[in-house]
Amino acid sequence: MRITFFNNLKDRLERILPMTIGSLALFVIVLYAFFIVGRTIWVNYNSNKEIDKEAVKVEELENEIVYLKNQINYYQTYSYKEKEARAKLGYKFEGENVIALPIDRQEDKIEDRSMAEAEIKVPNYRLWWSYFLES
Repeated sequence: MRITFFNNLKDRLERILPMTIGSLALFVIVLYAFFIVGRTIWVNYNSNKEIDKEAVKVEELENEIVYLKNQINYYQTYSYKEKEARAKLGYKFEGENVIALPIDRQEDKIEDRSMAEAEIKVPNYRLWWSYFLES
């Protein structure tokens, strides 16, 4: 009776699954291995993407460091100190005359009317055409 029960169960499983239990177990193990490998590849891909982003950030920060070092070096030069002393403190060398000009206001500006605008009746490309070919 027990044997017939297992044979019936085996027959039903073979109708439902067209493989043996050992083949089914092997199929599940292979499927699981593919899943694990695929997930590992996906995690690796995302990690590489993040590494690339961080490498770009590092490069930008290194460029900013170089820029700031250059600014520090420039701010320590005599020419910068002289320029700032002249601009902010009004210093001058002996014999120099400092002239302070008022800032132009919009209402004080006058249009330049020395040349009257000539209307061009012939298109520009025609003028060039005649210049090169009809000379």
